[in-house]
Amino acid sequence: MFWNDIQHSIWLNGPEDKGDAGLHERGPYWLNGFVPLAYQLKAAGIDTLYPKCGIEKPHAHAEEEQDDERFPVGPVNPMGQVKEFIGAILASVNETDGWVGPGARPVVNGKKGDGNIYWGRSNAMFSLLQYAEAEKKTDPAEYTKVATVMKNYFLCQKKMMAITPITGWAAARWIDMALSVSWIIDQKVASAAETAELMDLGKLLHEQGSDWDQWFMFAGKGGRGTGNAGGHNVNNAQALKSSAVWYLFSGNTTMRAMGKSAMARMDAVYGLPTGMFNGDEIIPDPPTRNPSRGIETCGVVEAMFSYTTLGAVHGDVEFFDRAEKIAFNAMPAAWASPRGGDMWAHPYLQAVNEVNAIKADPHAWGHDGDMSETYGLEPNYGCCTANFNQGWPKFIKQVVMASPDGGAAVTLLVPSTSTLADGSTVKIDTTYPFEDTVKVTCSAKSAYPLYIRIPAWATKATVDGKAATGWSKQSCSGASTTFTVELAPEITIETWAADKNSDGQAQNPGYSVVRGPLLYSMPITHNYTVYAHHFGSGDEASNDYYLNPTEPWNYALAADPSNPTKDLTFTAGSAYADGAAPFNRTGPLSITAKVQLLPSWGMAVNSAAPPPKSPACKSGGCGAAKTVQLVPHGYTELRIGEFPLA
Repeated sequence: MFWNDIQHSIWLNGPEDKGDAGLHERGPYWLNGFVPLAYQLKAAGIDTLYPKCGIEKPHAHAEEEQDDERFPVGPVNPMGQVKEFIGAILASVNETDGWVGPGARPVVNGKKGDGNIYWGRSNAMFSLLQYAEAEKKTDPAEYTKVATVMKNYFLCQKKMMAITPITGWAAARWIDMALSVSWIIDQKVASAAETAELMDLGKLLHEQGSDWDQWFMFAGKGGRGTGNAGGHNVNNAQALKSSAVWYLFSGNTTMRAMGKSAMARMDAVYGLPTGMFNGDEIIPDPPTRNPSRGIETCGVVEAMFSYTTLGAVHGDVEFFDRAEKIAFNAMPAAWASPRGGDMWAHPYLQAVNEVNAIKADPHAWGHDGDMSETYGLEPNYGCCTANFNQGWPKFIKQVVMASPDGGAAVTLLVPSTSTLADGSTVKIDTTYPFEDTVKVTCSAKSAYPLYIRIPAWATKATVDGKAATGWSKQSCSGASTTFTVELAPEITIETWAADKNSDGQAQNPGYSVVRGPLLYSMPITHNYTVYAHHFGSGDEASNDYYLNPTEPWNYALAADPSNPTKDLTFTAGSAYADGAAPFNRTGPLSITAKVQLLPSWGMAVNSAAPPPKSPACKSGGCGAAKTVQLVPHGYTELRIGEFPLA
C-alpha cells in the first residue's frame, strides 16, 4: 500500500530507477510470502481486511518525496493484490523464448552478460509455484498455464547458463532455483525430452553454483568453512537445505548425513538458543556465540524454510524440531510495537541478549549499519522488509505432508485443518506451543496410516496414553478418529559451550532456560522513541523506534542446571485467548526464577558484554536475590536470553 519497492516495483511496470531497482528481488521476495498468506486467509474465510489507515500524508524519508495518492484508505483485498502481481509477472513472459521478468538479460545478442541476473527471478518462480499449487483444484487451466510458464522459463535459463554461468547471489542461492525446477519435474507438464533437460539444469545449477558441501565441512582454520560459498548469513541459511535439494537430482543417499552435519556444525561454531546461528551480514570470523552479536531477519525466515525442506526430503524429526524452534522463538522476536502483537516494525538484526535498540556506533555486530537493531520499516536494508513475511505462511504450508506409503504425516504441531488429495482431512486442535496437549483428528475416505511427529525433546510424550517417540504411526479409518498427544515438556537449562579467545583459551559459557520448544528470557522494560513515521495513525501506524531500557538488565540466574525445577517454576497462566496476537507480551506462559544483580556485567560497544564467568556471585559483588518472571523469547523486544549463573 505504501512501501516504494513493492508498490512501484519494476515487476509491476514501475520505472527502473523508482522501485525495486538493482537485483529486482524485493517484489518477488514479498510475493513469495504473500501468496501463501492470501490463500490461507481465504481458506479461513477472510477475503477482505479493514486496516485503520490514516489519511494524513506520512513524513517522507529525507531523500524521497511521496505523493498523497500513493496511500489509499479503505479495505484491502489480499487475493486481488496477488492476482495483480501474478498477472504482471505473466504479462512479462517473452513468448519467443520463455524468459520472464523486467530489466536486462544474462545473455545479450548471444554474448555473455551478467550471471547474477538469474537471482531476481528465483523468488518470482517460487511465487508462481505457490500460486499454481493453490489454483490446481479450483482452476486447472490456470495451474497448467503457470506451470508451463515456469517450465519454459527454466528451459530458457538452461540455454542461457551455457553462455553466461550463474554468479554472485545466483551462484550462492542456486538451491532455491533448483527446488523450483524439481517441482516442475514433479508436475509432469514437461515432455520426456524436456524433463531430461530440466534434470540436467538441476545438475548444472549444482555444478556452477557455490560448493556448500565443502563449506559446511568446516575444514578451515577456527571452524570457518572453506570453498567458494562464503559467509553471508542469508546465503548460509538458504544453503542449509542444499543436501535435500541436491538429493532430488543426484539420488545421493549420503546427502541425509550431510544435512545433519551442516546443522550440527553451524550449531557447534555459531549456534544460538533460538535455533539460529550468529551472523549479522557475514557470519563472524573468528567464530563467536556472543549472544549480543545478532542474526539478520532474512536469515531467520530462510532457515525456517530450509529446515522444513530438509524434513520434507530426508524425513528426520530433528529438522522439523529445529524449524519449530526458530518459528516460535527467533521469528516472533523480530518485531516490536508499543501496542504489542503487531508486525509493523522489525529489526534488521536481532540478538538473544538485546538490552537496547538504538543508533549504535560502535556496535557489537561486524558488518551492518549503526541502525540495524532499531525497530522500523527498513532499519538497514529493505530485503528483510520484503522477505520476513514468508516466515509463518510458508511454515504453515508444511504442516501436513504425504508419506511414501500413501498416508499422511503431521510434521508441525500447528492448529490447522488440511485436506488430503482424496478429500480426507487432518485437523490439529491445539494452542501449542502455549499448551502441551495436541489433538489430531483425521477423517478417511479410505484407510491410511497417519504419522504424528513427536519432538525429540519430548522424552515423556504419549499418544492416547502410550509412550511415543519419533514418528508415531497411527491408523485413520472411518469418519473421524482422534488421537491425543501429551508432550509433557520439562524445564531444562542449556549450557552454551564457550568461545575461544585469540589465544585459543576457552571463555565463559552462558546458560538459557528452555521448556519444550520455547526459550524463556527475561524481558527488560523499556520506552519507545519514534524517530520516523511512514504510514497510518493510531492503532495502525508504521513507525521507526528507538528502545531504551528503564530498569537494570545485568542479572545472574540463581539456578542449578542439574536440577532446574528446584529453582524454576513454570506457570501456564490463564487459557490462551483465541484471536489474540500469540506473541509479543500477550501470552499466558511464564517461569518464575530468582536472579541477582551483577554490577560487574556491563556494556561492550553499546551492547551487553558476553556473560561473565560463572559462578558469577561466588566471591560476592552481587545483589540480593529477587524474583522475576521469564517469558517466552518471542514475547520480548528487549531481553536477556543467555545468563551467567549466580
